Amino acid sequence: MTLPKINDVPKYDLVIPSTKQAVKFRPFFVKEQKVLLMAMESQDQKQVVNAITDTIKSCVITETDFIKLTSFDIEYLFIQIRAKSVGERSNLSLKCEKCDDYTPVVVNLEDIVVNVPKTSTNIKLNDQYSLKLKYPTHSAIMQNEMLQEKTSATEAMYQTIITCLDSLQSQESNIKFDEEPREEVTKFLEALTSQQFDQLALFVQDIPKLSHKVSFDCKHCKHHNKITLQGIRDFF
Repeated sequence: MTLPKINDVPKYDLVIPSTKQAVKFRPFFVKEQKVLLMAMESQDQKQVVNAITDTIKSCVITETDFIKLTSFDIEYLFIQIRAKSVGERSNLSLKCEKCDDYTPVVVNLEDIVVNVPKTSTNIKLNDQYSLKLKYPTHSAIMQNEMLQEKTSATEAMYQTIITCLDSLQSQESNIKFDEEPREEVTKFLEALTSQQFDQLALFVQDIPKLSHKVSFDCKHCKHHNKITLQGIRDFF
């Protein structure tokens, strides 16, 4: 005899920050929560990332091209799914900037937002050429983080910039970087002037992040702290 489904599954709406696509999602079930908990217990970053990504794919009901989602899309989706699954409140222990002791702080996950600036993604290189940029996908960021574990932060920055290159535009042509060999793209980047490269680096530095400002009084020294939580690891 087949056991019945005893729970109605609620559905919620949200808007993906980078694409502005409206999607519906459901809370995660025990089977997904179990995978998440096992991944977190392993302290293996790759397992945690895969568990979060798989949970999002299972819970988002609307057809979505997950491959094109950015890191801040993935983090925002997971925060919202987690809030509707196990509660909107996250109990944190935050470090005082003065005495280094920790104070319990409660954060409402539904208050967390991702601000995507309305800035131009085009950079003029000279009178002939301009670059169109894009926010890197979640998978590209994860690859660069793994690369940074083996190489330098500078090399990881170069690789992140490469993933932000969409196309090289002129009046005569529109060259898509993802259609060019990686070696050629690297040579192109290395041939830029310092001023041109700095504009690309600034774009990378300003990639939107999941963030939330928190104020609290240290329970030990009473110092009033103002900090910004940033990235999904800061919220759990």
